[in-house]
Amino acid sequence: MSMLTTSVWRAGQKALTSAGLALRSPSACQQWDPSLAMHANWHKYQAASHSLEVSSQHRFVSEQRELRADDVPYVQSQQAPTAVPTLHFDDAQRAFSTHSSAALARALAVYSICSIQPFVKNADVIIRRSSAVFGSTLVHAVVKQTFFRHFCAGEDVQEVQPTVLRLRLSGVGGIMNLAKESDKPDSAGGQAVDWREDAAAEARCESDLGTFLDAIRAAATAEGQGFAAIKVTALGQPQLLEQVARCQLAMRRLFRHFHPSPTGIVTRATFDQVYQELFDDGTPEHLQQLFSSIQTRPQGGETAASGEGADWLTWSRHLTLQRFSHLAAHSRNAAGEYCQAALSPRELELLRDMMRRMRALGESAAWLGVRILIDGEHSYFQPAIDFLAVELQRQFNRQAPVVYNTYQCYLKDSHARLEVDVERARQEGWRLGAKLVRGAYMVLELGWAERQGVPSPIHDRLQDTHTNYDRCVEMMLDQVAEGGAEVMVATHNQASIQAAVAGMAARGVGPPPSCGVFFCQLLGMADHLTFTLGLNGYRANKLVTYGHIKDVLPWLIRRAQENSDVLGGVGHETALIRGELWRRAKAPFSQSSASR
Repeated sequence: MSMLTTSVWRAGQKALTSAGLALRSPSACQQWDPSLAMHANWHKYQAASHSLEVSSQHRFVSEQRELRADDVPYVQSQQAPTAVPTLHFDDAQRAFSTHSSAALARALAVYSICSIQPFVKNADVIIRRSSAVFGSTLVHAVVKQTFFRHFCAGEDVQEVQPTVLRLRLSGVGGIMNLAKESDKPDSAGGQAVDWREDAAAEARCESDLGTFLDAIRAAATAEGQGFAAIKVTALGQPQLLEQVARCQLAMRRLFRHFHPSPTGIVTRATFDQVYQELFDDGTPEHLQQLFSSIQTRPQGGETAASGEGADWLTWSRHLTLQRFSHLAAHSRNAAGEYCQAALSPRELELLRDMMRRMRALGESAAWLGVRILIDGEHSYFQPAIDFLAVELQRQFNRQAPVVYNTYQCYLKDSHARLEVDVERARQEGWRLGAKLVRGAYMVLELGWAERQGVPSPIHDRLQDTHTNYDRCVEMMLDQVAEGGAEVMVATHNQASIQAAVAGMAARGVGPPPSCGVFFCQLLGMADHLTFTLGLNGYRANKLVTYGHIKDVLPWLIRRAQENSDVLGGVGHETALIRGELWRRAKAPFSQSSASR
Protein backbone atom coordinates (compact mmCIF):
# COMPACT_ATOMS: atom_id res chain seq x y z
CA MET A 1 0.00 0.00 0.00
CA SER A 2 1.72 3.21 -1.05
CA MET A 3 1.22 6.36 0.96
CA LEU A 4 -0.23 9.66 -0.21
CA THR A 5 2.29 12.12 -1.51
CA THR A 6 2.92 15.27 0.49
CA SER A 7 0.95 17.46 -1.87
CA VAL A 8 -2.13 15.23 -1.77
CA TRP A 9 -1.92 15.01 1.99
CA ARG A 10 -1.78 18.77 2.40
CA ALA A 11 -4.64 19.22 -0.03
CA GLY A 12 -6.64 16.73 2.02
CA GLN A 13 -5.80 18.56 5.23
CA LYS A 14 -6.92 21.83 3.69
CA ALA A 15 -10.20 20.32 2.55
CA LEU A 16 -10.82 18.77 5.96
CA THR A 17 -10.03 22.04 7.69
CA SER A 18 -12.48 23.95 5.51
CA ALA A 19 -15.13 21.38 6.38
CA GLY A 20 -14.40 21.68 10.09
CA LEU A 21 -12.84 18.22 10.19
CA ALA A 22 -9.16 19.03 10.72
CA LEU A 23 -6.74 16.20 11.43
CA ARG A 24 -6.51 15.81 15.17
CA SER A 25 -3.68 14.88 17.47
CA PRO A 26 -2.93 11.19 18.15
CA SER A 27 -5.21 11.35 21.19
CA ALA A 28 -8.16 11.69 18.87
CA CYS A 29 -7.41 8.22 17.51
CA GLN A 30 -7.40 6.47 20.83
CA GLN A 31 -11.09 5.75 21.24
CA TRP A 32 -11.64 3.96 17.96
CA ASP A 33 -8.30 2.19 17.44
CA PRO A 34 -9.35 -1.50 17.38
CA SER A 35 -5.96 -2.73 18.60
CA LEU A 36 -6.67 -1.28 22.05
CA ALA A 37 -9.22 -4.02 22.65
CA MET A 38 -6.28 -6.45 22.53
CA HIS A 39 -4.28 -4.50 25.07
CA ALA A 40 -4.61 -5.49 28.70
CA ASN A 41 -4.87 -1.84 29.75
CA TRP A 42 -7.06 -0.73 26.89
CA HIS A 43 -9.67 0.79 29.18
CA LYS A 44 -7.16 3.49 30.16
CA TYR A 45 -7.40 4.81 26.62
CA GLN A 46 -11.16 5.38 26.75
CA ALA A 47 -10.88 8.97 27.92
CA ALA A 48 -13.85 10.73 26.42
CA SER A 49 -13.15 12.45 23.11
CA HIS A 50 -15.79 14.49 21.37
CA SER A 51 -17.85 12.26 19.05
CA LEU A 52 -17.24 14.57 16.11
CA GLU A 53 -13.47 14.19 16.53
CA VAL A 54 -13.78 10.42 16.55
CA SER A 55 -16.01 10.18 13.49
CA SER A 56 -13.90 12.71 11.59
CA GLN A 57 -10.66 10.84 12.25
CA HIS A 58 -12.38 7.55 11.43
CA ARG A 59 -13.49 8.83 8.04
CA PHE A 60 -10.11 10.37 7.29
CA VAL A 61 -8.12 7.20 8.02
CA SER A 62 -10.66 5.04 6.18
CA GLU A 63 -10.10 7.20 3.11
CA GLN A 64 -6.34 6.84 3.57
CA ARG A 65 -6.64 3.05 3.68
CA GLU A 66 -8.79 2.99 0.54
CA LEU A 67 -6.36 5.23 -1.31
CA ARG A 68 -3.40 3.04 -0.31
CA ALA A 69 -5.23 -0.14 -1.33
CA ASP A 70 -6.19 1.32 -4.70
CA ASP A 71 -2.58 2.30 -5.35
CA VAL A 72 -1.15 -1.27 -5.44
CA PRO A 73 1.06 -2.06 -7.22
CA TYR A 74 2.57 1.39 -7.07
CA VAL A 75 5.57 0.56 -9.32
CA GLN A 76 4.93 -0.67 -12.85
CA SER A 77 7.15 -3.53 -13.92
CA GLN A 78 9.63 -3.23 -16.75
CA GLN A 79 9.88 0.56 -16.60
CA ALA A 80 12.46 2.21 -18.85
CA PRO A 81 15.78 3.21 -17.22
CA THR A 82 16.19 6.86 -16.35
CA ALA A 83 19.22 9.12 -16.03
CA VAL A 84 21.04 8.95 -12.71
CA PRO A 85 20.38 12.24 -10.89
CA THR A 86 23.28 14.25 -9.54
CA LEU A 87 23.01 14.61 -5.77
CA HIS A 88 25.30 17.16 -4.12
CA PHE A 89 25.98 15.58 -0.74
CA ASP A 90 28.77 18.08 -0.07
CA ASP A 91 26.47 21.12 -0.24
CA ALA A 92 26.65 21.82 3.49
CA GLN A 93 24.76 25.11 3.29
CA ARG A 94 21.72 23.42 1.82
CA ALA A 95 21.92 20.23 3.89
CA PHE A 96 22.22 22.10 7.20
CA SER A 97 19.82 24.93 6.33
CA THR A 98 17.38 23.98 9.12
CA HIS A 99 20.12 23.47 11.74
CA SER A 100 20.98 26.21 14.21
CA SER A 101 24.62 27.07 14.76
CA ALA A 102 24.29 25.86 18.35
CA ALA A 103 23.06 22.46 17.15
CA LEU A 104 25.96 22.20 14.70
CA ALA A 105 28.44 23.12 17.42
CA ARG A 106 26.97 20.44 19.70
CA ALA A 107 27.23 17.89 16.87
CA LEU A 108 30.88 18.81 16.41
CA ALA A 109 31.54 18.28 20.13
CA VAL A 110 29.71 14.94 20.22
CA TYR A 111 31.57 13.62 17.16
CA SER A 112 34.87 14.72 18.68
CA ILE A 113 34.13 12.73 21.84
CA CYS A 114 33.09 9.73 19.75
CA SER A 115 36.52 9.78 18.12
CA ILE A 116 38.28 9.17 21.47
CA GLN A 117 38.63 5.39 21.35
CA PRO A 118 39.38 4.66 25.06
CA PHE A 119 36.46 6.83 26.19
CA VAL A 120 33.99 5.19 23.81
CA LYS A 121 35.06 1.60 24.45
CA ASN A 122 34.72 2.11 28.21
CA ALA A 123 31.68 4.40 28.14
CA ASP A 124 29.43 2.02 30.09
CA VAL A 125 32.08 1.61 32.83
CA ILE A 126 32.69 5.37 32.99
CA ILE A 127 28.96 6.12 33.32
CA ARG A 128 28.48 3.42 35.96
CA ARG A 129 31.41 4.64 38.08
CA SER A 130 30.46 8.29 37.64
CA SER A 131 26.94 7.50 38.82
CA ALA A 132 28.37 5.80 41.90
CA VAL A 133 30.50 8.86 42.75
CA PHE A 134 28.30 11.79 41.67
CA GLY A 135 24.87 10.18 41.63
CA SER A 136 22.79 9.09 38.67
CA THR A 137 20.75 12.32 38.67
CA LEU A 138 23.77 14.49 37.89
CA VAL A 139 25.21 12.03 35.37
CA HIS A 140 21.88 11.70 33.58
CA ALA A 141 21.56 15.49 33.46
CA VAL A 142 24.96 15.81 31.77
CA VAL A 143 24.21 13.03 29.28
CA LYS A 144 20.80 14.52 28.53
CA GLN A 145 22.29 17.88 27.55
CA THR A 146 24.94 16.32 25.31
CA PHE A 147 24.54 12.87 23.75
CA PHE A 148 20.83 12.53 24.48
CA ARG A 149 19.97 15.94 23.08
CA HIS A 150 21.96 15.22 19.91
CA PHE A 151 20.80 11.67 19.15
CA CYS A 152 17.32 11.69 20.72
CA ALA A 153 14.18 13.79 20.30
CA GLY A 154 12.72 13.56 23.80
CA GLU A 155 11.46 11.23 26.48
CA ASP A 156 7.94 10.63 25.15
CA VAL A 157 5.77 10.98 22.06
CA GLN A 158 4.75 14.56 22.87
CA GLU A 159 8.35 15.77 23.17
CA VAL A 160 9.17 14.20 19.80
CA GLN A 161 6.65 16.21 17.79
CA PRO A 162 8.71 19.43 17.29
CA THR A 163 11.60 17.40 15.89
CA VAL A 164 9.30 15.51 13.51
CA LEU A 165 7.79 18.80 12.31
CA ARG A 166 11.25 20.29 11.69
CA LEU A 167 12.19 17.25 9.64
CA ARG A 168 9.05 17.48 7.51
CA LEU A 169 9.88 21.04 6.54
CA SER A 170 12.95 19.62 4.77
CA GLY A 171 11.08 16.76 3.12
CA VAL A 172 12.27 14.18 5.67
CA GLY A 173 10.08 11.69 7.50
CA GLY A 174 10.47 10.71 11.12
CA ILE A 175 10.47 7.05 12.19
CA MET A 176 9.23 6.69 15.76
CA ASN A 177 11.86 4.65 17.61
CA LEU A 178 11.29 3.88 21.27
CA ALA A 179 14.64 2.95 22.86
CA LYS A 180 13.31 -0.08 24.65
CA GLU A 181 15.01 -3.44 24.39
CA SER A 182 16.17 -6.23 26.66
CA ASP A 183 18.87 -8.85 26.74
CA LYS A 184 18.93 -12.17 28.53
CA PRO A 185 20.07 -11.81 32.17
CA ASP A 186 23.58 -12.72 33.22
CA SER A 187 23.42 -16.36 34.23
CA ALA A 188 26.11 -15.76 36.87
CA GLY A 189 23.73 -13.54 38.79
CA GLY A 190 21.04 -16.19 39.13
CA GLN A 191 17.30 -15.61 39.08
CA ALA A 192 15.01 -15.53 42.08
CA VAL A 193 11.98 -16.42 39.94
CA ASP A 194 11.65 -18.89 37.09
CA TRP A 195 11.29 -16.63 34.05
CA ARG A 196 8.33 -18.71 32.86
CA GLU A 197 6.40 -17.66 35.97
CA ASP A 198 7.64 -14.07 36.14
CA ALA A 199 4.37 -12.13 36.23
CA ALA A 200 6.17 -8.80 36.63
CA ALA A 201 8.10 -9.33 33.39
CA GLU A 202 4.90 -10.16 31.52
CA ALA A 203 3.27 -7.04 32.95
CA ARG A 204 6.18 -4.95 31.65
CA CYS A 205 5.65 -6.44 28.19
CA GLU A 206 1.97 -5.45 28.34
CA SER A 207 2.98 -1.93 29.38
CA ASP A 208 5.49 -1.70 26.54
CA LEU A 209 2.75 -2.78 24.13
CA GLY A 210 0.80 0.32 25.11
CA THR A 211 3.86 2.50 24.53
CA PHE A 212 4.40 1.04 21.05
CA LEU A 213 0.72 1.61 20.25
CA ASP A 214 1.23 5.26 21.17
CA ALA A 215 4.18 5.39 18.75
CA ILE A 216 2.06 3.94 15.93
CA ARG A 217 -0.69 6.47 16.54
CA ALA A 218 1.88 9.27 16.52
CA ALA A 219 3.35 7.93 13.28
CA ALA A 220 -0.13 8.04 11.72
CA THR A 221 0.08 11.84 11.69
CA ALA A 222 3.16 11.78 9.43
CA GLU A 223 2.71 13.20 5.95
CA GLY A 224 2.53 9.99 3.95
CA GLN A 225 5.59 8.38 5.53
CA GLY A 226 4.33 6.87 8.78
CA PHE A 227 6.82 4.41 10.29
CA ALA A 228 7.27 3.03 13.79
CA ALA A 229 10.16 0.82 14.91
CA ILE A 230 9.36 -2.17 17.11
CA LYS A 231 11.71 -3.99 19.50
CA VAL A 232 10.63 -7.62 19.86
CA THR A 233 12.63 -8.02 23.10
CA ALA A 234 10.29 -5.46 24.70
CA LEU A 235 7.22 -7.56 23.85
CA GLY A 236 8.38 -10.90 25.19
CA GLN A 237 10.93 -12.15 27.64
CA PRO A 238 14.45 -12.54 26.20
CA GLN A 239 14.70 -16.09 27.59
CA LEU A 240 11.58 -17.02 25.60
CA LEU A 241 13.07 -15.57 22.43
CA GLU A 242 16.28 -17.48 23.02
CA GLN A 243 14.34 -20.73 23.44
CA VAL A 244 12.25 -20.06 20.30
CA ALA A 245 15.47 -19.33 18.40
CA ARG A 246 16.97 -22.59 19.64
CA CYS A 247 13.84 -24.41 18.50
CA GLN A 248 13.96 -22.79 15.04
CA LEU A 249 17.58 -23.86 14.60
CA ALA A 250 16.74 -27.40 15.70
CA MET A 251 13.92 -27.51 13.12
CA ARG A 252 16.42 -26.54 10.41
CA ARG A 253 18.82 -29.24 11.52
CA LEU A 254 15.95 -31.73 11.50
CA PHE A 255 15.30 -30.93 7.83
CA ARG A 256 19.00 -31.55 7.11
CA HIS A 257 18.60 -35.00 8.63
CA PHE A 258 16.15 -35.68 5.84
CA HIS A 259 18.07 -33.80 3.13
CA PRO A 260 21.60 -32.29 3.39
CA SER A 261 20.81 -29.38 1.08
CA PRO A 262 18.54 -26.51 2.24
CA THR A 263 17.25 -26.28 -1.35
CA GLY A 264 16.64 -30.01 -1.65
CA ILE A 265 13.38 -31.94 -1.90
CA VAL A 266 12.60 -34.68 0.63
CA THR A 267 10.92 -37.62 -1.08
CA ARG A 268 8.35 -39.82 0.60
CA ALA A 269 10.69 -42.81 0.72
CA THR A 270 13.45 -40.78 2.41
CA PHE A 271 10.96 -39.21 4.79
CA ASP A 272 9.63 -42.60 5.97
CA GLN A 273 13.11 -44.06 6.43
CA VAL A 274 14.64 -41.14 8.38
CA TYR A 275 11.52 -40.50 10.45
CA GLN A 276 11.47 -44.08 11.72
CA GLU A 277 15.14 -43.78 12.66
CA LEU A 278 14.51 -40.64 14.71
CA PHE A 279 11.02 -41.09 16.18
CA ASP A 280 9.01 -43.95 17.67
CA ASP A 281 5.52 -43.20 16.31
CA GLY A 282 6.19 -43.92 12.64
CA THR A 283 3.10 -45.98 11.83
CA PRO A 284 2.16 -46.07 8.13
CA GLU A 285 -1.02 -44.09 8.78
CA HIS A 286 0.80 -41.41 10.78
CA LEU A 287 3.61 -41.11 8.23
CA GLN A 288 1.09 -40.69 5.42
CA GLN A 289 -0.83 -38.00 7.31
CA LEU A 290 2.32 -36.12 8.37
CA PHE A 291 4.00 -36.20 4.96
CA SER A 292 0.81 -35.13 3.22
CA SER A 293 0.63 -32.05 5.45
CA ILE A 294 4.17 -30.87 4.66
CA GLN A 295 4.71 -31.86 1.04
CA THR A 296 5.33 -29.24 -1.61
CA ARG A 297 2.30 -27.76 -3.31
CA PRO A 298 2.38 -25.89 -6.58
CA GLN A 299 0.94 -22.37 -6.75
CA GLY A 300 -2.81 -22.64 -6.67
CA GLY A 301 -2.88 -25.00 -3.71
CA GLU A 302 -3.34 -28.35 -5.45
CA THR A 303 -1.70 -31.37 -3.88
CA ALA A 304 1.68 -32.13 -5.39
CA ALA A 305 2.12 -35.08 -7.67
CA SER A 306 3.17 -38.31 -6.06
CA GLY A 307 6.88 -38.29 -5.30
CA GLU A 308 7.33 -34.51 -5.57
CA GLY A 309 8.25 -34.31 -1.91
CA ALA A 310 8.76 -31.47 0.57
CA ASP A 311 11.13 -28.52 0.30
CA TRP A 312 12.37 -26.35 3.19
CA LEU A 313 9.90 -23.51 2.68
CA THR A 314 6.88 -25.79 2.74
CA TRP A 315 8.39 -27.80 5.58
CA SER A 316 8.95 -24.69 7.72
CA ARG A 317 5.46 -23.35 6.97
CA HIS A 318 3.63 -26.49 8.08
CA LEU A 319 5.91 -27.87 10.78
CA THR A 320 4.74 -25.51 13.51
CA LEU A 321 6.35 -25.12 16.91
CA GLN A 322 3.48 -27.07 18.43
CA ARG A 323 4.00 -29.93 15.97
CA PHE A 324 7.72 -29.90 16.66
CA SER A 325 7.04 -30.27 20.40
CA HIS A 326 4.87 -33.30 19.60
CA LEU A 327 7.65 -34.80 17.45
CA ALA A 328 10.23 -34.23 20.18
CA ALA A 329 8.03 -36.07 22.67
CA HIS A 330 8.42 -39.15 20.44
CA SER A 331 12.16 -38.81 19.88
CA ARG A 332 14.15 -42.01 20.31
CA ASN A 333 16.79 -39.93 22.08
CA ALA A 334 15.02 -38.45 25.09
CA ALA A 335 18.09 -36.37 25.98
CA GLY A 336 18.78 -35.24 22.43
CA GLU A 337 18.74 -31.75 20.96
CA TYR A 338 15.15 -31.97 19.75
CA CYS A 339 13.83 -32.64 23.24
CA GLN A 340 16.03 -29.89 24.65
CA ALA A 341 14.91 -27.36 22.02
CA ALA A 342 11.16 -28.10 21.96
CA LEU A 343 8.92 -25.59 23.72
CA SER A 344 7.07 -26.67 26.84
CA PRO A 345 3.31 -26.07 27.17
CA ARG A 346 4.03 -23.04 29.38
CA GLU A 347 6.51 -21.64 26.86
CA LEU A 348 3.99 -22.10 24.05
CA GLU A 349 1.46 -20.18 26.17
CA LEU A 350 3.93 -17.32 26.68
CA LEU A 351 4.66 -17.32 22.94
CA ARG A 352 0.94 -16.99 22.19
CA ASP A 353 0.80 -13.97 24.51
CA MET A 354 3.78 -12.45 22.71
CA MET A 355 2.17 -13.04 19.31
CA ARG A 356 -1.04 -11.44 20.60
CA ARG A 357 0.91 -8.30 21.44
CA MET A 358 2.62 -8.24 18.07
CA ARG A 359 -0.66 -8.80 16.23
CA ALA A 360 -2.15 -5.90 18.18
CA LEU A 361 0.60 -3.70 16.73
CA GLY A 362 0.00 -5.10 13.24
CA GLU A 363 -3.75 -4.44 13.51
CA SER A 364 -3.16 -0.87 14.64
CA ALA A 365 -0.56 -0.19 11.93
CA ALA A 366 -2.72 -1.64 9.16
CA TRP A 367 -5.73 0.36 10.33
CA LEU A 368 -3.85 3.64 10.58
CA GLY A 369 -1.82 3.27 7.37
CA VAL A 370 1.51 2.99 9.23
CA ARG A 371 4.41 0.67 8.46
CA ILE A 372 6.13 -1.06 11.36
CA LEU A 373 9.83 -1.93 11.29
CA ILE A 374 10.75 -4.98 13.34
CA ASP A 375 14.27 -4.24 14.51
CA GLY A 376 17.14 -6.68 14.21
CA GLU A 377 18.71 -7.54 17.55
CA HIS A 378 21.35 -9.95 18.89
CA SER A 379 22.12 -12.86 16.57
CA TYR A 380 21.11 -15.42 19.23
CA PHE A 381 17.59 -13.91 19.14
CA GLN A 382 17.42 -13.45 15.36
CA PRO A 383 15.94 -16.85 14.33
CA ALA A 384 13.02 -16.17 16.69
CA ILE A 385 12.61 -12.59 15.47
CA ASP A 386 12.62 -13.79 11.85
CA PHE A 387 9.96 -16.37 12.68
CA LEU A 388 7.71 -13.78 14.36
CA ALA A 389 8.22 -11.27 11.54
CA VAL A 390 7.20 -13.81 8.90
CA GLU A 391 4.08 -14.69 10.89
CA LEU A 392 3.04 -11.01 10.90
CA GLN A 393 3.93 -10.51 7.23
CA ARG A 394 1.78 -13.45 6.22
CA GLN A 395 -1.17 -11.81 7.95
CA PHE A 396 -0.72 -8.12 7.22
CA ASN A 397 1.32 -7.89 3.99
CA ARG A 398 -1.20 -9.42 1.60
CA GLN A 399 -1.99 -6.16 -0.19
CA ALA A 400 1.14 -4.15 0.59
CA PRO A 401 4.05 -4.18 3.06
CA VAL A 402 2.80 -3.14 6.49
CA VAL A 403 5.42 -5.14 8.41
CA TYR A 404 9.14 -4.89 7.57
CA ASN A 405 11.79 -7.25 8.86
CA THR A 406 15.35 -6.02 9.39
CA TYR A 407 18.39 -7.70 7.82
CA GLN A 408 21.73 -6.90 9.47
CA CYS A 409 24.12 -7.29 6.59
CA TYR A 410 27.24 -7.65 8.72
CA LEU A 411 25.89 -11.13 9.56
CA LYS A 412 27.31 -13.81 7.28
CA ASP A 413 23.93 -15.47 6.74
CA SER A 414 21.94 -12.29 5.99
CA HIS A 415 22.01 -12.54 2.19
CA ALA A 416 20.86 -16.17 2.24
CA ARG A 417 18.06 -15.34 4.71
CA LEU A 418 16.87 -12.49 2.51
CA GLU A 419 16.87 -14.79 -0.53
CA VAL A 420 14.73 -17.29 1.35
CA ASP A 421 12.23 -14.60 2.38
CA VAL A 422 12.02 -13.23 -1.17
CA GLU A 423 11.11 -16.70 -2.41
CA ARG A 424 8.83 -17.31 0.58
CA ALA A 425 6.84 -14.13 -0.15
CA ARG A 426 6.58 -15.08 -3.82
CA GLN A 427 5.32 -18.59 -3.08
CA GLU A 428 2.89 -17.56 -0.36
CA GLY A 429 1.54 -14.46 -2.11
CA TRP A 430 2.42 -11.60 0.23
CA ARG A 431 4.49 -8.42 -0.16
CA LEU A 432 7.97 -8.35 1.32
CA GLY A 433 9.10 -5.32 3.32
CA ALA A 434 12.82 -5.27 4.15
CA LYS A 435 14.92 -2.82 6.12
CA LEU A 436 18.60 -3.24 5.28
CA VAL A 437 21.23 -2.16 7.82
CA ARG A 438 24.86 -3.02 8.30
CA GLY A 439 24.43 -3.87 11.97
CA ALA A 440 24.32 -2.35 15.43
CA TYR A 441 25.72 -4.97 17.82
CA MET A 442 29.26 -5.59 16.58
CA VAL A 443 30.99 -5.25 19.95
CA LEU A 444 28.38 -7.43 21.68
CA GLU A 445 28.41 -10.06 18.93
CA LEU A 446 32.18 -10.42 18.91
CA GLY A 447 32.26 -10.74 22.69
CA TRP A 448 29.43 -13.30 22.69
CA ALA A 449 31.13 -15.45 20.03
CA GLU A 450 34.40 -15.39 21.97
CA ARG A 451 32.70 -16.42 25.22
CA GLN A 452 30.80 -19.23 23.50
CA GLY A 453 33.89 -20.44 21.65
CA VAL A 454 32.09 -20.29 18.30
CA PRO A 455 32.98 -18.55 15.02
CA SER A 456 31.92 -14.94 14.80
CA PRO A 457 28.55 -14.51 13.01
CA ILE A 458 29.91 -11.25 11.56
CA HIS A 459 31.85 -10.93 8.30
CA ASP A 460 35.58 -11.10 8.93
CA ARG A 461 36.37 -8.01 6.82
CA LEU A 462 34.60 -4.68 6.68
CA GLN A 463 34.72 -4.80 2.88
CA ASP A 464 32.79 -8.08 2.97
CA THR A 465 30.03 -6.30 4.89
CA HIS A 466 29.98 -3.45 2.35
CA THR A 467 29.78 -5.91 -0.55
CA ASN A 468 27.05 -7.95 1.12
CA TYR A 469 25.02 -4.83 1.91
CA ASP A 470 25.08 -3.62 -1.70
CA ARG A 471 24.14 -7.11 -2.95
CA CYS A 472 21.12 -7.16 -0.65
CA VAL A 473 20.06 -3.70 -1.85
CA GLU A 474 20.32 -4.86 -5.47
CA MET A 475 18.19 -7.90 -4.71
CA MET A 476 15.47 -5.80 -3.11
CA LEU A 477 15.52 -3.19 -5.88
CA ASP A 478 14.74 -6.03 -8.28
CA GLN A 479 11.74 -6.94 -6.13
CA VAL A 480 10.55 -3.33 -5.97
CA ALA A 481 10.85 -3.02 -9.76
CA GLU A 482 8.70 -6.12 -10.21
CA GLY A 483 6.02 -4.44 -8.11
CA GLY A 484 4.71 -4.73 -4.56
CA ALA A 485 7.84 -5.10 -2.44
CA GLU A 486 9.38 -2.24 -0.45
CA VAL A 487 12.85 -1.65 0.89
CA MET A 488 14.36 0.76 3.37
CA VAL A 489 18.02 1.50 2.63
CA ALA A 490 19.18 2.35 6.14
CA THR A 491 22.83 3.32 5.97
CA HIS A 492 25.28 6.14 6.63
CA ASN A 493 27.52 4.97 3.81
CA GLN A 494 27.40 7.51 0.98
CA ALA A 495 28.70 5.03 -1.61
CA SER A 496 25.86 2.61 -0.81
CA ILE A 497 23.30 5.39 -1.13
CA GLN A 498 24.71 6.50 -4.46
CA ALA A 499 24.67 2.88 -5.66
CA ALA A 500 21.03 2.53 -4.58
CA VAL A 501 20.03 5.74 -6.37
CA ALA A 502 21.81 4.51 -9.50
CA GLY A 503 20.10 1.13 -9.17
CA MET A 504 16.71 2.82 -8.95
CA ALA A 505 17.42 4.77 -12.13
CA ALA A 506 18.68 1.68 -13.97
CA ARG A 507 15.44 -0.16 -13.17
CA GLY A 508 13.16 2.79 -13.84
CA VAL A 509 12.05 2.69 -10.21
CA GLY A 510 10.39 5.97 -9.40
CA PRO A 511 10.13 8.74 -9.84
CA PRO A 512 10.65 9.46 -6.19
CA PRO A 513 8.68 9.88 -4.01
CA SER A 514 6.09 7.49 -5.47
CA CYS A 515 8.16 4.29 -5.38
CA GLY A 516 8.70 1.69 -2.68
CA VAL A 517 12.29 2.71 -1.85
CA PHE A 518 12.98 4.56 1.40
CA PHE A 519 16.20 5.84 2.91
CA CYS A 520 16.99 6.21 6.59
CA GLN A 521 19.73 7.54 8.84
CA LEU A 522 19.90 8.05 12.58
CA LEU A 523 18.79 11.36 14.05
CA GLY A 524 21.96 13.33 14.73
CA MET A 525 24.06 11.54 12.14
CA ALA A 526 24.72 11.82 8.40
CA ASP A 527 22.48 14.86 8.01
CA HIS A 528 24.24 15.77 4.77
CA LEU A 529 22.93 12.50 3.33
CA THR A 530 19.39 12.58 4.71
CA PHE A 531 18.57 16.19 3.94
CA THR A 532 20.12 16.07 0.48
CA LEU A 533 17.96 13.05 -0.35
CA GLY A 534 14.87 14.69 1.10
CA LEU A 535 15.40 17.99 -0.70
CA ASN A 536 15.73 16.06 -3.98
CA GLY A 537 12.40 14.30 -3.55
CA TYR A 538 13.56 10.90 -2.30
CA ARG A 539 11.70 9.26 0.56
CA ALA A 540 14.28 10.12 3.21
CA ASN A 541 13.76 9.43 6.92
CA LYS A 542 15.40 9.92 10.27
CA LEU A 543 15.20 7.30 12.99
CA VAL A 544 13.75 9.53 15.73
CA THR A 545 14.74 7.87 18.98
CA TYR A 546 13.05 8.72 22.26
CA GLY A 547 12.60 7.24 25.72
CA HIS A 548 13.55 7.71 29.35
CA ILE A 549 17.21 8.47 29.84
CA LYS A 550 17.86 5.21 31.75
CA ASP A 551 16.42 3.19 28.86
CA VAL A 552 18.21 5.24 26.21
CA LEU A 553 21.70 5.04 27.78
CA PRO A 554 22.55 1.55 26.40
CA TRP A 555 21.38 2.69 22.97
CA LEU A 556 23.50 5.87 23.19
CA ILE A 557 26.59 3.87 24.14
CA ARG A 558 26.15 1.66 21.08
CA ARG A 559 25.75 4.76 18.88
CA ALA A 560 29.02 6.16 20.22
CA GLN A 561 30.80 2.85 19.65
CA GLU A 562 29.49 2.62 16.11
CA ASN A 563 30.65 6.17 15.39
CA SER A 564 34.10 5.28 16.58
CA ASP A 565 34.58 1.81 15.12
CA VAL A 566 32.19 1.15 12.29
CA LEU A 567 30.75 4.04 10.35
CA GLY A 568 33.94 5.71 9.20
CA GLY A 569 32.08 8.60 7.64
CA VAL A 570 31.96 10.88 10.66
CA GLY A 571 35.23 12.58 9.74
CA HIS A 572 33.76 13.77 6.46
CA GLU A 573 30.59 15.01 8.15
CA THR A 574 32.67 16.80 10.79
CA ALA A 575 34.55 18.64 8.03
CA LEU A 576 31.25 19.70 6.45
CA ILE A 577 29.97 21.00 9.80
CA ARG A 578 33.17 22.94 10.44
CA GLY A 579 32.93 24.45 6.96
CA GLU A 580 29.31 25.48 7.47
CA LEU A 581 30.03 27.04 10.87
CA TRP A 582 32.96 28.96 9.35
CA ARG A 583 30.76 30.15 6.47
CA ARG A 584 28.15 31.43 8.93
CA ALA A 585 30.78 33.15 11.05
CA LYS A 586 32.14 34.96 7.99
CA ALA A 587 28.72 35.85 6.58
CA PRO A 588 28.18 39.15 8.51
CA PHE A 589 31.60 40.42 7.49
CA SER A 590 31.05 39.41 3.87
CA GLN A 591 27.74 41.27 3.81
CA SER A 592 29.36 44.32 5.41
CA SER A 593 32.12 44.38 2.78
CA ALA A 594 29.62 43.96 -0.04
CA SER A 595 27.57 46.94 1.16
CA ARG A 596 30.51 49.35 1.01
